[in-house]
Amino acid sequence: MKNGGWMELAVLVSGFLSFLGMIAIFLAGHDIWHDFASPEVWARAGQNLPNWYSPVNQCPLEWGFMQVGFLFILAFHVLLFVRRLVSSASDKTI
Repeated sequence: MKNGGWMELAVLVSGFLSFLGMIAIFLAGHDIWHDFASPEVWARAGQNLPNWYSPVNQCPLEWGFMQVGFLFILAFHVLLFVRRLVSSASDKTI
């Protein structure tokens, strides 16, 4: 691989993961917004709230997806910025 080609590959892969992260954040936010396991859902199903149910549904899986998606987006932007700095520095030395 030519010099600097690894940076292009890293930006490409992180860009794809960033896109998937945005989709994951959207879907997780949708689930959190609609709170699919809310007390209202249990009441409509004619069920009592289980003992393990927290009064405030925290949606840990969805929040985890949001954190991972944000990290993918952050990594992409950092790599993009570093690539820009490296290419700018190499252009000035020529």
